[in-house]
Amino acid sequence: MKTVVFLVLFSIISINPLFAQNTVNKTIDSLKTELTKAKEDNTKIKLLNKLSSYSDYINSNEVLKYEELALKLSKKSNNKRAIGNAYINLAVAYEMRSDYVRSLDYLYKALKIYEALNDKIGLSLTYNNLGLIYIDNKNYKQGLQSYNKALQLNLELKKERTTSLLLNNIGDVYLQQKEYQKALSYFYKSLALNRKLNDVKCIGLNLTNIGISYIDLKNYIKGIEAINESTKTYNNDFGLFNSFNKYELGRAYYLMSLDESNQKNKNDLLNKSIDYLKNALNSFQKFESLKDIQESNFYLSKANKNLGKDKIALDYFEKYTEIKDLIFSDDSKNKMANLESQREIDLRDKQIEIQHLKIKSEARKVYLLITITIAAAVLLGLFFWLYLSKIKTNQLLNKKNQLISEINNQKDKFFSIIAHDLRGPFNGFLGLTELLAEDLESMTPEEIQFAAGNMRNSAKNLFRLLENLLEWSKMEQGLIPFVPQEYLLLPIVSECIVTLQDAANIKEIKINTDISENTTVFADNNIIQAVIRNILSNAIKFTPKGGSISIQSEEDYKNTIISITDTGIGMNSKIIENLFTLDVQNNRKGTNDEPSTGLGLILCKDFVEKHGGKIWMESEEGKGSTFYFNFPKKNSDF
Repeated sequence: MKTVVFLVLFSIISINPLFAQNTVNKTIDSLKTELTKAKEDNTKIKLLNKLSSYSDYINSNEVLKYEELALKLSKKSNNKRAIGNAYINLAVAYEMRSDYVRSLDYLYKALKIYEALNDKIGLSLTYNNLGLIYIDNKNYKQGLQSYNKALQLNLELKKERTTSLLLNNIGDVYLQQKEYQKALSYFYKSLALNRKLNDVKCIGLNLTNIGISYIDLKNYIKGIEAINESTKTYNNDFGLFNSFNKYELGRAYYLMSLDESNQKNKNDLLNKSIDYLKNALNSFQKFESLKDIQESNFYLSKANKNLGKDKIALDYFEKYTEIKDLIFSDDSKNKMANLESQREIDLRDKQIEIQHLKIKSEARKVYLLITITIAAAVLLGLFFWLYLSKIKTNQLLNKKNQLISEINNQKDKFFSIIAHDLRGPFNGFLGLTELLAEDLESMTPEEIQFAAGNMRNSAKNLFRLLENLLEWSKMEQGLIPFVPQEYLLLPIVSECIVTLQDAANIKEIKINTDISENTTVFADNNIIQAVIRNILSNAIKFTPKGGSISIQSEEDYKNTIISITDTGIGMNSKIIENLFTLDVQNNRKGTNDEPSTGLGLILCKDFVEKHGGKIWMESEEGKGSTFYFNFPKKNSDF
């Protein structure tokens, strides 16, 4: 999401920050004063919308207060366009709070109004915001659909400035998906428009994104040329943007130093990389841009290590880790809060639906009594109709009550997992930090290293748990995109093995594959990789040192069946029976005391069944396990 972040920052960093803050505060105070004096509803609505536009300086609670009042006044005066604008601003406020469910609700309400008014500007704004939310949730398909609808509207309206922004945003989505050629196509289209408009800041942004694309394509020379051209375009007028360019140059020179063709001037490239990264880091620290500070420290650590400056490299790596933990902690809190909030919203919606059914049932009874007094002749027929209607309503009520019970049970299971799986790692983590705090001076380097390793394992376990919980939540909300296509199976399996090869090497475990080069699988690429990685990771975790793992496949006219067999510790019948359920904790430790959350296989089951397939396993305690899962062929019905 670099494009959006950069454009938002422009209005802040192009002038003195302190001066901007004072000016904005005066403007906000002035608007509040005008609001207290305003008498006309339309005037109040305009003032409330202006106040909401300063969301970078006003907290989200205030924005919500202003826009809820604006919505109330707009409905009172039946001003449809003002109602749509209020919905848009409320959606933005909830998006700032990461409450995507409510934000989407308001955006679709705005969309309905703008469609009725045939308001192309309002529709364009709505589709753009829908795109932002879907892309934030990694739903690239729907995000691109929304962006393209907004783009088409702006082309019709001949709004070249907004069109260039949308072209750049679409390019940024393809850049995130690593579809570099498509990304470059959109960045160059945006660049052509911005050069026509002589928009310096957007030209610089396009060139920066083009440079990033070429760097990621390993065409470092072309990437560096584009970044340098971007810097010349800014002409030192936009400090933070030039800092981003310095960071990208530092990253490019570091990656160039890794190529075998550059080994003669490797040290020169590394020194250049360090110089650019240091300059970028100093600027990022001034603007307190945590994510960019983290990435700068990471590459500074890598570059110094390659120069043999281990002590300096370690210092940068420790700073990188410290910031990463801070960002991880904030992200984890947001994910957990959003998960709990979503469950509460679902429960509330079901309760409202039941209440509506009850009201309908009572209304039917009243209608029956009135009808009886008017037409006694149809008393028997109406009585029979009421009887059937009541049975149907009661059945619906029972289904809804059962659904609420399931939601509550599911939430309780989630909380039970959270309480159980977080307690162990946190207790270990706290104990180690207490030990380090009290006995650090008396500890040997080996003891410190042992403690740090255990702390890292605890943190990894917590991270895996939260990632699994987030994946489960997205699955429940339907936010995970599902695009099954036909792929060759062997490259997918090979890519999964590469990501886990280091873990296997540590335990001297051999991973063998017996998959034909022509074997195909019809599945969503991201989901099948998640399933294979999860099961392969478990196989490594529960296989002792020197063991082996075999990945095989077979196919018929209906299915592609994949099996992963290990020579690990196996499972007894009780563990097997409860392996794919939330009701029982299955988080036992691996052969090297590796942590396990117990959620991975449950996610695998849901992912496979989403394709219309199934997952099963065979195991004998002390002799290893085999997991099987199948995906129906493209022409199969599922």
